[in-house]
Amino acid sequence: MNVRECYETMRGDYEDVKRRFLTDARIRRFALLFLEDRSMADLQEAMGNQDCEGAFHAAHTLKGVCLNLGLAGLYRPVEQITELLRASRMDEAEQAMQEVEEEFNRTYESLRELGRS
Repeated sequence: MNVRECYETMRGDYEDVKRRFLTDARIRRFALLFLEDRSMADLQEAMGNQDCEGAFHAAHTLKGVCLNLGLAGLYRPVEQITELLRASRMDEAEQAMQEVEEEFNRTYESLRELGRS
C-alpha cells in the first residue's frame, strides 16, 4: 500500500496533506506517528470514567492530530464529539463514540498496513 492508497482507504485528505508535507516520505513518517498517539486511548478511558472534562481534552487533542495529518474521515466524528463534550452533553457523546471508534479503527488499520508496506 502506498501513501495515496492509505489515505483513500481511511478517507483522508491526501491532496491537503501533500501540499503541506510535500513528499510521500514525509507524509508517511509523520502519519505513522499516529500509531503511537495516546489521544484515543485517553478519550476511551475518560469516557469510561464519565470524566467529561478529561474526555473533552482527549477529543480536542485527537481532533488536532487529525487536522494536522489530513485524517478527514476520523476528523469529522471527532469534531462532533468534541463539541458535544464541550457542551457537557455526555449522553450524546457516548452515543457518538461508536462512529469515532469505527473511524479510528479504519484509520489505525490503514496506517498499520502502510507501515508494513
